[in-house]
Amino acid sequence: MTDKRGMFDTIRGVLGSAGPEPARQSPIIEVPIIPFVVGEKIQIHGELTGEGDIQLMGAFRGTIDLMGTIVIGETAQVEADISATNIVVGGHVKGNLVAAGRVDLLPTGSVTGNVKTGSIAAAEGASLKGEIEIDRRARSEVG
Repeated sequence: MTDKRGMFDTIRGVLGSAGPEPARQSPIIEVPIIPFVVGEKIQIHGELTGEGDIQLMGAFRGTIDLMGTIVIGETAQVEADISATNIVVGGHVKGNLVAAGRVDLLPTGSVTGNVKTGSIAAAEGASLKGEIEIDRRARSEVG
């Protein structure tokens, strides 16, 4: 019979201990990891539609209608009306936002336009010039 106490002592010995963990601040807004990224040196003009998650780091002009999460990165410049399940803004958006779930404005994010969503969070430093409508029925307008 194996001594299980010894097995766990071995694992602790291999992993070691770096001392006490530093205090962690939980962020107000968690940014999801998105597998599809449009790079910061890419410019797109047109219509973006579909199902899935996307992160924009470059320039986009047109319309976005997405069943999923869209992350507007810090370097992004977007001129578009955006309709999505969730919208995270870390860059600059000029246009109206409709999100069934939530809109998150990061400290570097700015929006010039109206926002209609089920929930909104804005970090200190974020900018919004427009009207905000919090409405759980916004979800029926997405897609």
